[in-house]
Order: sequence, then C-alpha cells, then structure tokens
Amino acid sequence: MRTFRIARSLVTFTFVISAVMAAAACADDRPAVADQAQATGAAQVEPTGPDHVMVNPAELTWADAPSLPPGAKVTLIEGQLDQPVPFTLRVQFPAGYQLAAHRHPAIEHTTVLSGVVNMGMGDTLDKARTTAMPAGSITIMQAGTSHFLWTAEGATVQVHGVGPFGITYVNPADDPRTT
Repeated sequence: MRTFRIARSLVTFTFVISAVMAAAACADDRPAVADQAQATGAAQVEPTGPDHVMVNPAELTWADAPSLPPGAKVTLIEGQLDQPVPFTLRVQFPAGYQLAAHRHPAIEHTTVLSGVVNMGMGDTLDKARTTAMPAGSITIMQAGTSHFLWTAEGATVQVHGVGPFGITYVNPADDPRTT
C-alpha cells in the first residue's frame, strides 16, 4: 500500500510540474494583436493592452453565427478560430433552442454561465439522452466527439480551446450554412 501511495504521489507531482512547465513555456506564445482578428461573423473584443484583455459583459458585441441555427448569438473574446491559437467565445442560446448533433476538430471546453443547457452525446439529437447542465457546469469534449444540445430557457455558455476550431454537423442537412 505504501508503494502505491508513493507512486501516486510521484505521478501527481510529475503532472503538476509538467503543467507548470508547459504554462511557462507557452506564456510568450500569445498571438500578435493583429493576428487576433476573428474569422466568424461575431464581433471581437479589442485588446486592452499588448498582454491582456479585460472586458465587462456590457462591452461584448453579439452577432448571428452563420454556422449555428437561427436564434443563437456569438461574441468572440479572443483568438482567431481558423488559426492554431487560443480562443474564447460566448454563445447565447434562446429558449427552445436545439443544436443538432455535431463535432469539432479540437477539444471544446464549455462553461455554462447562465440558464441550463441540456447536452448529450451521439449522432442524433435525443432529448431523453441529455444531462441538464446548470450555470457553473463545465463540459470538456474531445475532438471528434459527436454531441448535441437543447435549451428550455435561454442560456449563455463560454467556450474556449485552441484552434483551429469549427463545427461539422453529423447530418449535413442540419448545417444552416448549406440551406
């Protein structure tokens, strides 16, 4: 048992050190201000300075997202979705919204900021196979994982990751860009 505890402590210590080293190594890898222009229809927050972004919710500019069904609004806070750089965006979903099964080419980290988002995994939207994710909930979807969501009430989520990032619908007929 003692050997197991020592091994577990060593693994934990190694993970923590690796995370700290990776963070330190990436600290200077932020994209240049000129490279932070976004590639979607959403407006982007202007950097406050060369090394940081500080924004109040009232300063966000929301826009329709051609890649999402009508009703959703998106604001890009940082990054460029078609580039291999960190990005942060927010999505507002109206009440009664459904987002068909889809996947992303990169890991998706989602935090529910308000409301409840019902999320499920699979190739078709099935409300019976979802989990209610109230404000404060976090999901992490691996690249290529088919998932879907719906809302009963309005909800806002924040999504972050490292691009390139996009959306591919499992059923191409569900893609609003093709209709």
